[in-house]
Amino acid sequence: MKNALGRIAAASLIAGIALTGNQFAASAGELPAGADRIGVLQNGDLSVKQGSVFAGWSSQRGDVARFEIAGDRVGALTTDGTLHVKEGALDASWVAQASGLKDFRLSGNRIGVLRTDGSLAVKEGLSGSFVEQISGVTDFELTNNRVGVVTTTGTALVKQGDLFSAWTEQASGVKDVELTATRVGLVRTDGSVAVRDGLTGSFVEQLSDARQLSLAGDRIGVVRTDGSAVVKNGVFGSWTEQGAGISALDLAGDRIGLLRADGTAAVRTGVQGSLVEQAAGVQQIGLAAPSA
Repeated sequence: MKNALGRIAAASLIAGIALTGNQFAASAGELPAGADRIGVLQNGDLSVKQGSVFAGWSSQRGDVARFEIAGDRVGALTTDGTLHVKEGALDASWVAQASGLKDFRLSGNRIGVLRTDGSLAVKEGLSGSFVEQISGVTDFELTNNRVGVVTTTGTALVKQGDLFSAWTEQASGVKDVELTATRVGLVRTDGSVAVRDGLTGSFVEQLSDARQLSLAGDRIGVVRTDGSAVVKNGVFGSWTEQGAGISALDLAGDRIGLLRADGTAAVRTGVQGSLVEQAAGVQQIGLAAPSA
């Protein structure tokens, strides 16, 4: 999650949750059932909570420009353009990944980095080697089996499979691409949104005047240019209003995270659940769910 979004954009700090019953070890991209995470960035300080939306915050690090959470991984891009990633418990050590960056993504076992020169590279595992993908990139997205990019010409390309797979052109006139393991979502330069299942299926028009698009599982979320946010289940589902004055949203599992223009952040469970306030003075909010 940019999820521009993205792909979304505070507070201070966590209490780990105790697991009972049938436990299993968390691996990258996977958390024990119920161990959802919420992260907030406030004045460059990153904090993450795990489990309940009412859990306490765990301070992670400062001097952060943006962050992402994917399963049991947390990534932080510091203001000097260096990416640090930790895996496992929230008190795990950070591992430096690359420098000279302007953006990054985490998904499953993959780490993608967009350098300041517009070149994109992706690796698998914290200690794996980066594999060069393409240059001239303005936006990109990752899943555990897909890489999507928008080039400087506004062309959206997606590859599926290993990191050496061929690109499949999706559309032109694009400014943002969003992916799940099965779906491709586009925000065009005119603000219209279209989503399709598969790399070659027909795009289904969704709405216009979009500022941000987020995809997760069967859900589609959009923040409109007027600051209203809507979420639907399925490409043909009905939109449910989430709120006004929204600057960004994030989706993970059955949770919806909202960042308001006034800097307050809230999370709800389900498209019609009650909002639970999380923090104020927030620059970015990010969510992760089991197997996210």
